[in-house]
Amino acid sequence: MAQTLVEIQNLTKHYQQGGRERTILDSVNFSITEGEFFVLLGKSGSGKSTLLNLISTIDTPDSGNIIISGTDVTKLSERKRTLFRREQIGIVFQFFNLIPTLTVLENITLPRELGGAAFAEASRTARDLLEQ
Repeated sequence: MAQTLVEIQNLTKHYQQGGRERTILDSVNFSITEGEFFVLLGKSGSGKSTLLNLISTIDTPDSGNIIISGTDVTKLSERKRTLFRREQIGIVFQFFNLIPTLTVLENITLPRELGGAAFAEASRTARDLLEQ
């Protein structure tokens, strides 16, 4: 049986806009299992980016749960969410967020070094990733 990678339970998010509360996500529920192809479609302003920010732990919901590989990230402190995001989540941005003065290898190595990995280990991991 395929493992559930992401489970969203009754997820709700509001924002203040012009002094009024605007509901962006209202009791959203779904799950993504290992090997499943998932597409997120919707018109501008429908909450796609908000949902991705919540799943990636960049933002927090007003209510509901986000469970990633068995960990309910909505229950984690801000520090633990940051560590979880750094160690468990890969984010591919629409626009490259690379440091232009660094090589591709250095751009891949840098986050590992900032995370405490030794240079040799970070470089080895980066080279392995580039070979894939």
